[in-house]
Amino acid sequence: MISKEQAEEIKKQLIEQVEKNFPDDKKQITISQIVSMNEEELEDFLKKNNLETSNENQKCIFCSIVDSEIPSYKLDEDKNAVAVLELNPISNAHTIILPKKHLSPENIPEEIKKFAQKISKKIKTKFKPKKIEIIFSELFGHGMINLLPIYNEEKISSPRRKASEKELEENLKKFKEEKSREKKPKIKKPEKEIIKEKEQEIKSSEESKLKKISWLPLRIP
Repeated sequence: MISKEQAEEIKKQLIEQVEKNFPDDKKQITISQIVSMNEEELEDFLKKNNLETSNENQKCIFCSIVDSEIPSYKLDEDKNAVAVLELNPISNAHTIILPKKHLSPENIPEEIKKFAQKISKKIKTKFKPKKIEIIFSELFGHGMINLLPIYNEEKISSPRRKASEKELEENLKKFKEEKSREKKPKIKKPEKEIIKEKEQEIKSSEESKLKKISWLPLRIP
């Protein structure tokens, strides 16, 4: 049977899909039914709707995200994994690394772990958390890596919230922003050019003095 923590995460993912895809008149009642399910009822619901992780022919929600069949806020990807913003984050810029293959957490290869480290470093640079916890988890049989920015005392068991589209879009933009260009060092001018400029400054200064003198009244003997 699925654990209580897994059940809560599954419910959140199901509710997200209901909000996106169900007609308005059926959303609320469906969400209420999902929320009220206990672990056993939820597992039975998954079986009846062909969402079992044991069904090899049924694509899990995360595989659908990887294949762009379900919209997501994708930060980056390589040939092995994608990094997407968590729609129900614990903290700002909470990100999940999804292997492109349906793997269990213990079978996530070193290449994906290195990819997660790369994304983690960039999140830390862009969003300035105190640190980032790297946590392996599994949902619908799909292993993943949580990159959880710690600003205060957040934990993977901390309460989640639904991120707004505006927040997700702003975080995506911030993550992908290029570093501001560094100021180019001044090129040292040739010595001849420096001497010429100095001479021009002296000449201009002398001409200015002469102009001032020309305005003085002539002395009458």
